[in-house]
Amino acid sequence: MFYKTSYLGFILLASFIVCRGQISTSNAKKNVLYNILFISIDDLRTELNCYGASHIKSPNIDRLAAQGVRFENAHVQQAICMASRASIMTGIRPEKYGIYTGLAVNDVLPDALTLNKYFQQNGYNIASCGKIYHHKIDTKKQFGNNEMKPKGTWTGRGYVTPEAIEKIALNTKYNRGPAYEFASVNDTIYKDGLNTQNALKKMEELSKDDAPFFLSVGLSKPHLPFTAPKKYWDMYPASTIKLTDIKERPRNGYNKAIRTGGELKNYYGMPELYDEIDDNMALKLRRAYYACISYADAQVGKLLDKLETLGIRDKTIIVLWGDHGYKLGDYNSWCKWTNMHLDTNIPLIFSIPEGKQNSVSKTPVAALDIYPTLVELNGMQKPNHLDGQSIVTLLNKPDTQKQRVVFSIWPIKREDYSKTIMGYAAKTARFNYVEWIKMSSGEKVGKEFFDRQKDPNETLNLIDNIEYTETIAFLAEKVAERIQGTNHDHPFKQID
Repeated sequence: MFYKTSYLGFILLASFIVCRGQISTSNAKKNVLYNILFISIDDLRTELNCYGASHIKSPNIDRLAAQGVRFENAHVQQAICMASRASIMTGIRPEKYGIYTGLAVNDVLPDALTLNKYFQQNGYNIASCGKIYHHKIDTKKQFGNNEMKPKGTWTGRGYVTPEAIEKIALNTKYNRGPAYEFASVNDTIYKDGLNTQNALKKMEELSKDDAPFFLSVGLSKPHLPFTAPKKYWDMYPASTIKLTDIKERPRNGYNKAIRTGGELKNYYGMPELYDEIDDNMALKLRRAYYACISYADAQVGKLLDKLETLGIRDKTIIVLWGDHGYKLGDYNSWCKWTNMHLDTNIPLIFSIPEGKQNSVSKTPVAALDIYPTLVELNGMQKPNHLDGQSIVTLLNKPDTQKQRVVFSIWPIKREDYSKTIMGYAAKTARFNYVEWIKMSSGEKVGKEFFDRQKDPNETLNLIDNIEYTETIAFLAEKVAERIQGTNHDHPFKQID
């Protein structure tokens, strides 16, 4: 276990020198600390206009991408809100210390030097609006009075219409309303709009202080339920919505790799199993998801506009990230919870004052890299416990094609160690290799290998194809190193 680093008594002032779009972190030139606007978007896959999805209306995220570096192969380390966010904010891989179980940071790593605490200890004013940590106890412990809590008038998980609210009571099994709702109201009537309004007020307040700020804004949409003002639903006429092209589960794939049911069933009118969702409902759900993307995008626009209005855009680093990808009927499944590219791949955009603009990096990067990158961008000392690596070099030279391997995991039956099967995935720009291992015995119960260059939708498991023997052996070695290099110092047993 590591211990919280003490920074009391000094503040590391850093230089952040930019010359012709090149970022330097030398302390020798000038002392300056940049503000950080830290934007998280829940359940957002890379189906955005700036990522090539022309049917999605995301002008503000597109604007941000044009002002920075967009990463095409960014991956979270576990495709679920709880563990992904805990891993990003602590800088620690989720297979360590039991993070993968989904427990609160306060439960598994109460002494962790988190990203927000690190910057606070280095002289930053910190504030939080919306969802950054998954668990309320973590938000309270991490931000305290620096959390801006919305005082909304919605009911349950965000419903405002009488029709939707009535359905909560009718759903006696799960006590949730419908999967989507679109009322003719202003943005601030729903949670993300109100949180953004609070963030704008907080940004103005923080901008008046001499100290730099770390302002985190967590947008909940497009997470279920898909609720947003009706004007965003109207942006996507029913005739323009199409079903996924990925109809079937991967051929020859591990039979437990993709779930048959899950979160969606909790909402009123939704079936228990995904294969019971008909095409008509699938089209409505996809339309609702797209509408929520545009709602979240509008909030991003307000944040960007406020930086300009306050005259602090050139003093602020912006990072926008998703906490995991999402399936919209793909593989005859919904939501997240796999090691498939669709679930681990996230939008990740860094916009640095006077840094590279309108640039794209195809090099694989990990969400774990966000923490050390922000540290280096401000010329600070990297905490020893961080598992990620700074990607400042890619912000300088985004087109650098490094043969980098990033990792993700997915635990099946994570709540019962004796039955837990852990999927360890090693990903490159082209390949996705997964080993499924029974935690209690170390037995390998399944393997998968996908070539995304030839099969971008990962529809065929090529694990037995002799053409890839050397590549599979290389990635298998990387997975073995990962497992052997992991300190399973948590209440659960180690892999024997």
